[in-house]
Amino acid sequence: MDERLDIYMTDLPDEFRAVAEVIGLEAALKLVSAYGGESLYIVKPETAAREARNRAIREAFDGANYREIARCHGLTVTMVRRIVEEGRGPRQKQLGMFDLKENEI
Repeated sequence: MDERLDIYMTDLPDEFRAVAEVIGLEAALKLVSAYGGESLYIVKPETAAREARNRAIREAFDGANYREIARCHGLTVTMVRRIVEEGRGPRQKQLGMFDLKENEI
């Protein structure tokens, strides 16, 4: 962006002016500089809060406190288990004793 230009709120398109009014003109111009011309998705507050809650659940999990965490967050034990498992990443298949070839042992 040309730093020599004085850009005002009134110079912005209406739909982006609403963003600039929330975050300020300087921050809006930083967005324009970094992401101008791209589509930008902004998450809902509930999504960010859910991710923070899930992280807190994973951090509090000690291997056996599913019920305590479920009560604390108003969730079911099944949901807490799912959140903990998702945080572990993809599971690797356990190998059976016949899965390795003789030369790999």
